[in-house]
Amino acid sequence: MTPFSKLTKDYEEYLLRLIFGREISPSACVTLAYGDFNRTLRGIRELPNGDELHAKAENALKDALTTLKARLEKPMAQSDFDDWHRKTCDVLVAVYGDTFAFHAGQAQKWVNMTLKYIFTVGEEHIPGFGPAYTLCHAPIDNIVLGELTRYGFDLPSKPWSQFDYDEYFKCQEWMRDRFKPTPLLSIEFLLWMGLDE
Repeated sequence: MTPFSKLTKDYEEYLLRLIFGREISPSACVTLAYGDFNRTLRGIRELPNGDELHAKAENALKDALTTLKARLEKPMAQSDFDDWHRKTCDVLVAVYGDTFAFHAGQAQKWVNMTLKYIFTVGEEHIPGFGPAYTLCHAPIDNIVLGELTRYGFDLPSKPWSQFDYDEYFKCQEWMRDRFKPTPLLSIEFLLWMGLDE
């Protein structure tokens, strides 16, 4: 390794720590991913127990990630990952219950962006999730939906953040069919960056 390549590696490490904090962990990814959709949580700050609900939801997502990592020690089928994903989103929606209108569209963004960040920092920092890459869903938002229209996707009539799980999952199935065999996280990255597949 040349002194320059060592310095480049140090700069990469600096950027990761600048973004994720001193501890690069699934927990840091959960926290960062919350910022990718929290603007859609209109009115949550007015809730007297908003901080408590957020902490409970964050812990539920961290627990789900622990479960996923353990399950990935053996080969996992796409249907098993999809079941894990749906249950995780259902748990996040249930945390808020009748107190606040938290939708599956918001839950998917939190779950999917957390996983995207885990893969962004890589196995070196957060080991054990690698086998899930090809199973992961694409985070759905306005940018991705807009880019999908270039490939013939019909835009839904409501915002992504208000999707129920079935509406959300139809997007995943459409993308799987249209872009197979490319992993959906790879497709989402290219779409979000405005690049052709």
